[in-house]
Amino acid sequence: MTPGEMVREAARDGKALRQMVGDAEIVPLLMSLVQLTGRREYLDLARPYIAGAWHYLQTIPKDLQRRIRTDLVAAIESAADDGRAIVDQPAPELLDDMIEVAVGRRLTDEYRGVFRDETNFGGVDNRRVQWRHGRPKQADDFLVVVIGAGFSGVAAAIKLKEAGIPFVVVEKNPDVGGTWFENTYPGLGVDTPCHFYSYAFEPNAEWSSYFAEGSEILAYIRKCADKHGIRQHIRFNEELVSAHFDEAANRWVVRTRGKDGADHEIVCNALFSGAGILNRPMLPNIPGRDSFRGPAFHSAAWDKGFDPAGKRVAQIGVGASGIQIAPTIAPVVDQLYIFQRSPHWVIKHPLYHENVSSAVRWAMANIPFYASWFRFRLFYAASDGFHATLKMDPDWKHKAESLNEANHKMRQELIAAISLELADRPDLLAKAIPSYPPFGKRMLRDNNWFRTLKRDNVELVTEDIDRIEADAVVAGGKRYPVDAIVYATGFHASRMLWPMDIRGRGGVSLRDLWGDDDPRAHLGITVPGFPNLFLFYGPNTNLAHGGSAVFHSECQLRYAILALREVIEAGASTIEVKKEPFEAYNERVDEAMRSMVWSHGGVTSWYKNKKGRVTMNSPWRLVDYRNMTAELDVENYRIDGSDAGKAISNEAA
Repeated sequence: MTPGEMVREAARDGKALRQMVGDAEIVPLLMSLVQLTGRREYLDLARPYIAGAWHYLQTIPKDLQRRIRTDLVAAIESAADDGRAIVDQPAPELLDDMIEVAVGRRLTDEYRGVFRDETNFGGVDNRRVQWRHGRPKQADDFLVVVIGAGFSGVAAAIKLKEAGIPFVVVEKNPDVGGTWFENTYPGLGVDTPCHFYSYAFEPNAEWSSYFAEGSEILAYIRKCADKHGIRQHIRFNEELVSAHFDEAANRWVVRTRGKDGADHEIVCNALFSGAGILNRPMLPNIPGRDSFRGPAFHSAAWDKGFDPAGKRVAQIGVGASGIQIAPTIAPVVDQLYIFQRSPHWVIKHPLYHENVSSAVRWAMANIPFYASWFRFRLFYAASDGFHATLKMDPDWKHKAESLNEANHKMRQELIAAISLELADRPDLLAKAIPSYPPFGKRMLRDNNWFRTLKRDNVELVTEDIDRIEADAVVAGGKRYPVDAIVYATGFHASRMLWPMDIRGRGGVSLRDLWGDDDPRAHLGITVPGFPNLFLFYGPNTNLAHGGSAVFHSECQLRYAILALREVIEAGASTIEVKKEPFEAYNERVDEAMRSMVWSHGGVTSWYKNKKGRVTMNSPWRLVDYRNMTAELDVENYRIDGSDAGKAISNEAA
């Protein structure tokens, strides 16, 4: 709905309007009021009471809250009565002040662009790529193959369809969803606020909780696929086996394999990889693993026929999946042995188990600009708001355990919280506190983790696993008899695009270029020697400190379609990043990464390769990456091909 339609709908039932505005979150209401009225004085009144972007960092007095709510109701009713046009975009100076108050600090002008992208006032998708002179006829014959129908692949399909570029999606599963289709383990859920862990171009006012369960995330992806009519373009149950670039034809030749074992060939102009990095389960190399006689499976391949009730279960791994599984099955198992190699930092969030109130859902759907401000506050709170705390201070005295003053303060607060949780179990305390700085590994949301560890039927084992026997796990010389084993042991993330065989110019494969664990790409998206290949969730684009992988996917997708626009509008065939900017960008990444927490000597994680280089994570703030990818750096690319026999090249650019 347009803002005008929203106010008319909201004002239709005055009693409901007052009730819902009376219960909805105050800061987005404040922003809606200022945007509807243009009255800056509300900002000045509330400014002293908003210390940050999380909802719990506001202390606006009750009387001021009542005034804001009352005046907003009046503004909505007035706008509905007189039918005046509602301005979508505040003036730049007012917008800067609104952003400052909304997040509790003054942000620089660089945030205006990301604000536009994330808020989409008036229903306008600000990331949408427009043809400069209408859709060219050449687009008719330019086919893109998209690998995967998860978050990135579905978005790619939607945006390619929107641009009028032909495409085919190859998906190895029988439905869309990617990792959210494949993972079905007990307790599965998102640990990023779901109002931000969703497409900016397709906001969802109906999330039932702030951190949704996996089934609701999957339902959202399915709904987006259905709404935009992309299923007919998806080849389900078909896996991409290989792709090689035919230099004579300037085409990619893609080979896929169906569930029946039959191979198929697709010849296309461009290849988009939405395969992601968390879809090839990794099982630990433990002696005797194959000798176990009971149910044993990876968390990402949960046996749907397995009932843990009354069983003795071994859970190996305590990462993002493990911390969700254990608290969910602990109440029903006979005994749960949790095998931990090293602890993670675990933090509480007051909304982690909370449902979204009917008032907030109503406000999202009916109050102009409310949902946009709600989302932007989450964007900042969950990402850029604390990025500086992840950088090493070269003069810091406590380098082994923290990075800087703010990081050290966070460490102390986390230790205090853990100590309080485990006050009656000092035997667990040493096992639960990491030695490395906060955020060295993924910060995990507390899913009643410490309460679970204290249960009588739960034992946390920190000794190294010696071997697995037919009916037991042996660790530290002690035998733990079990009926089932759950491997929450992560993925082959660094083996990007494995086991696919992707070959570019000269038959060189990505495996030749990257080895097994050193992937690199320009902006995490393009690779020299691989024309018209675009990676989503590529090297050094994982967000390990916060933010949303969906945000990065939308940035990367816009960039890729901008590149295709250059090729198609020029009547060319290929676009390929030059080697020099590729190398320069990766040098910048490595230089920036040296001062980030993930490079800390005390951290061992899947973020690093065997040589200690961080290959997975992005060192940038989200605003930095958005601004790097908002427009195509065309000078860093070679565009080649022909237009009616006329050679085209920007090699000299």
